[in-house]
Amino acid sequence: MEQRHIHLDSGRSCLALEREYWQALEVFAYEDGWNNWREFFYMRVLPNKPTNISLASHARKMVTLFLFDEFDDLRQSHARDCADY
Repeated sequence: MEQRHIHLDSGRSCLALEREYWQALEVFAYEDGWNNWREFFYMRVLPNKPTNISLASHARKMVTLFLFDEFDDLRQSHARDCADY
């Protein structure tokens, strides 16, 4: 587990995630044109957080959803490429 600090409306907090989730957040941030993972996190992950789950669980859920979206995009692109043959 790797811990990083973030600033929430309630104050400074610590978010502990597995290294692979941090790496995914950094890649998504870079691919979307953000300067760092925090900007991406505040704009794409945090606004959708329900009150009934922890921040770490929500972050993992959102990273998983982003990965599935990317997988689906690649799968559709591959299907179009195969249809062209």
